[in-house]
Amino acid sequence: MPLYNILIMGASVAGPALAHALATKTYEKHDVPLQIALLECSLLKPDRIIAKFLQPGGVTALKKLGLESCLRELGSISLSGYHVLRGGQSICSSFPEGHVVQTFDHGAFIMALCDHARQASNIDVIETTVTSLIKNKDTHRVIGVLASKVGGQPESYFADLVILADSSSSKFRTAVLRNMQYEPLQGGYFAGLIVKDLKLLMSKYAIMAVLKGAGPVIIFELPNNTHQVLIKLKQPPSDIKEHIIHDIIPQLPSLARAPILNALETSHQGRSSKSGTFLLGDSLNVCHPLTAGGMTIALNDVVILSDLLAHIENFGDWDEISAMRKSLAHTINVMSMCWAGMFAAEGEAFDIMQEGAFKYFGKGAKYAEEPISLAAGITHSPLLLARNSLAIVTYSIWVLFTHPRPGNKSAPQFYKYPLLFIKALNVIWTIGMVMGPVMWAEM
Repeated sequence: MPLYNILIMGASVAGPALAHALATKTYEKHDVPLQIALLECSLLKPDRIIAKFLQPGGVTALKKLGLESCLRELGSISLSGYHVLRGGQSICSSFPEGHVVQTFDHGAFIMALCDHARQASNIDVIETTVTSLIKNKDTHRVIGVLASKVGGQPESYFADLVILADSSSSKFRTAVLRNMQYEPLQGGYFAGLIVKDLKLLMSKYAIMAVLKGAGPVIIFELPNNTHQVLIKLKQPPSDIKEHIIHDIIPQLPSLARAPILNALETSHQGRSSKSGTFLLGDSLNVCHPLTAGGMTIALNDVVILSDLLAHIENFGDWDEISAMRKSLAHTINVMSMCWAGMFAAEGEAFDIMQEGAFKYFGKGAKYAEEPISLAAGITHSPLLLARNSLAIVTYSIWVLFTHPRPGNKSAPQFYKYPLLFIKALNVIWTIGMVMGPVMWAEM
């Protein structure tokens, strides 16, 4: 009957990173190294179309954990910012100096993290499937897990503290968070392609193309002269290949069309709290993949939790365990669920906000600096997020009244103001309905 100080369930990004951090950290109140178990149902190299894009805030967290070599070993690609396209307009926004995105092969990154965990003598990496949580019959505290290896009998693993890092599809989330404010929802689908020999107008920048009636589409460079193309789908079309050919590709930059068509022909398309436990990364926090914030939150969770646990004397005393993760998770969650949703949604109110946001960012670098720092996980300020959201909505309404609408050469005349006032109220109502529930749940 194995007994550990800490048991971590899940060996994707957060699990092995936390195991490494806990195994290598100096503890004020522990004279001997912690005994840690890292459980994962499959230790084979994963193959995913997302999670290949680590925001600057995640890169910083990786360095704090002493795991930056994982990126160097993979030959990761550094990107300096975003090149956003909408119709005939374009905006290029760079990250603050000294900050970059790192892109890589997701499966190789996970293998590198697991290899670092295996190198510690006080970490047991075990390939087994957790089937249930074990609770103390009197206190109902989680004291371990029941798990089965392939073809084997169920085994019990006990620990002072159980940490669940079993991804966004966690089957234990509801069991642990009995009073969840909201359930994660499936907001759509992604189609992914790996494209070779693709040339972009702005090298070392990720492209985000806001399309009419489809998308958005994200394109970014990967190692080995390849690019990842991610296409947002509200519903899987009956023929995804035809949808991409007829509805997506004609709206993309001309340099990208032929390589993507060729990739369509030659590759496949992928689609994508109770005491005693702690939910980590995507098992607690599910982000919209469009902003690529999930790994950043997970790695910052690891930094916070490993620092916190360094001061805990008894992992069996739940009163000593608390969390300090809220500000970063709040800002990235609201941006991923609301701002990304705004650029993916259709309707007159969303068109007005898209136009206003595009012109707001286009006013100059200083107007895009704070939003891009928030999205990148560099700045962790819900107040700054609220201020920028209000500024963008206000400017969108100003643009509605003072700038020519598509198809017109002049600004609206005064006699149109009553109708525009109704549209402005609809914009305010829409952004309130989109952002309100998410911000309330994140408080």
